[in-house]
Amino acid sequence: MKIYGVVGHPVSQSLSPVIHNAAFEHLEIDAEYRAFDVRPGDIGAFVKILAREGIWGLSVTMPHKEGIMPFLDEIDDIAREIGAVNTVYLENNKYIGTNYDWIGIKEPLGDVKGKKILILGAGGAAQAACYALKDSKVMIWNRTYEKARELAGKWDFEALKDQKQAEIIINCTSVGFDNPGKSPADPKIFRGAEVAYDIVYGPEETKFLRDAKEAGVPKIISGEQMLLHQGYAAFEKWTGEKAPREVMRKSFHLVLGT
Repeated sequence: MKIYGVVGHPVSQSLSPVIHNAAFEHLEIDAEYRAFDVRPGDIGAFVKILAREGIWGLSVTMPHKEGIMPFLDEIDDIAREIGAVNTVYLENNKYIGTNYDWIGIKEPLGDVKGKKILILGAGGAAQAACYALKDSKVMIWNRTYEKARELAGKWDFEALKDQKQAEIIINCTSVGFDNPGKSPADPKIFRGAEVAYDIVYGPEETKFLRDAKEAGVPKIISGEQMLLHQGYAAFEKWTGEKAPREVMRKSFHLVLGT
């Protein structure tokens, strides 16, 4: 049996095991997907035992998306350009890091040509969003302006000291993850917006999305879409099989009771 898993800290709340194990079972693949809670200082030691433990692939979540990079055998061009890894696969006895978070951003948004986009955050998810939207007009706001400026400079985007209105607003921070009652966004910025996308997912709707709905934003995208779309890509990379998308989506909603 092949072992896959998600590595993060904390990681017990992750629904990645639910969606991937449902896919393995549906396609009758002899594999299991587990959760590995690894503290930041231990990620190097964890990577060293992957082969010994028979681990064929990983999803990488907070806080390891950047920290895992020096310990892998190779980093592909996409992950290198983004500056973070969210997926590890085994090829020719080498553990290779890539990043499919950008797919989790791009696919649910659809065509954004000509739209003004505001990204909230400047961490790993925001880096992936910048890659996904590199041909768009993007503004970046972060609680620490210097980080916003650094990320914006890399992609020739605009860094903001104060949040501004935009047609598409994406929360790439972790605000709302532990407390859905908190939001990184000033509710005023949703006025006139066409899309609000929160990468945070959970059983409770986030304040970010509630505020967007109250402001009349017509298209609301929850973090479920981020999890699923990057998960489809990772599953197909690991197995060479087409991801059973409907099975994975239903498993997500079943465990949350939504």
